[in-house]
Amino acid sequence: MNTLGKGPVPMTTSTIVTAVEQLRIGELVILPTDTVYGICADVENDAAVQALYEAKGKSFDTPLQLIFDSHLSFKRYARLEQRFSDLIRNIGSGGWTLVLPASSGWNSLALAGGNTIGVRSPEVPLLRELIRILGRPIVASSANRHGEPSPTTCNEAIKSLGVDCAIALDGGPTVGLDSTVIDCVSDPVRILREGAIPAKQISNLLDLKEIEILHSVRNGSS
Repeated sequence: MNTLGKGPVPMTTSTIVTAVEQLRIGELVILPTDTVYGICADVENDAAVQALYEAKGKSFDTPLQLIFDSHLSFKRYARLEQRFSDLIRNIGSGGWTLVLPASSGWNSLALAGGNTIGVRSPEVPLLRELIRILGRPIVASSANRHGEPSPTTCNEAIKSLGVDCAIALDGGPTVGLDSTVIDCVSDPVRILREGAIPAKQISNLLDLKEIEILHSVRNGSS
């Protein structure tokens, strides 16, 4: 059932059930996170993950992230050292992505042939409920063609990728800053992209005097 002919639908307990049904049959879905609007697919459906790459025009050698209902579900898909477990507990759900070693015993096109995975647990209750109902994480990326600005409204996401999606859930405007991506595989830890959460907050929580920042989308910095 494709509802996009009627435009976006409000994100409610009813429409997230419809979105889950679409994900289960291999469709793509637009939805809000606590940072920007994303496009997502069922992590266990390789055809859907491939369709997500193709919709965005994103290279297949670039890993996608997984979004979870809770950080407690990370361990099936990623290996988490104690200090990063402590970081997650201290920072809570929100606008960050951790890059971690992927757990053995599972594989996905989302890994792009590598052995690391980005994991997130956004502070959006209905999004977390959607994932809980689905019963597994979703593969996600910002809902825009590769290289374009990340969308902050559902209509912007539909304009960019709506033709490729079965349903678009509208949760209102988002903050417009992509998640802060923390590379926990490198030693020392570094920030691949400083976004919604300042790097200083991360370094303080990890008890680091400084932390390398490869790229920032805060305050118009590059």
